[in-house]
Amino acid sequence: MTERSSNKTPSPLGWVLVANAARARSFVRDPDNHAMRELSAFVHPASRLKGQALAGDRGGMVRKSAASTQFAPHTDVHEKEHTQFARELAAHLEEAALAHRYPRIDLIASNAFLGELRAHLGPATTHLLRAGVPLDLTSYEGADLQHRVTQALREYGG
Repeated sequence: MTERSSNKTPSPLGWVLVANAARARSFVRDPDNHAMRELSAFVHPASRLKGQALAGDRGGMVRKSAASTQFAPHTDVHEKEHTQFARELAAHLEEAALAHRYPRIDLIASNAFLGELRAHLGPATTHLLRAGVPLDLTSYEGADLQHRVTQALREYGG
């Protein structure tokens, strides 16, 4: 995972995390005018690789005379990468929650990844979680992203 952060310490306003299984961005959100300022960006390149590139080894094989049987890996390699990224994001959010860097957080993530991320949230983050929206907004920027975040949170009660 690669993170880039600004050196400025944010004011204790609400945070929004916009994510999918390969990319995430956290924003501080002004409660008065809904303006969003990016705090950090995370990229998990392994989530975008093809399965063969991720799997360093093929599934196990058993040879019995002329016939052979191949066993499938127990866990899909993409699922492992998604889980790893969700854990890393959850750890980042938990550290920030324990440091009182935000009073509440809204998660907006692709449907499957939202569930994965929620499963790994720590108790401090869970306590501050206001909304979880199953929507992938990672491809949007600027005013368009801000508008879509505001609309999504309005629809989901955030």
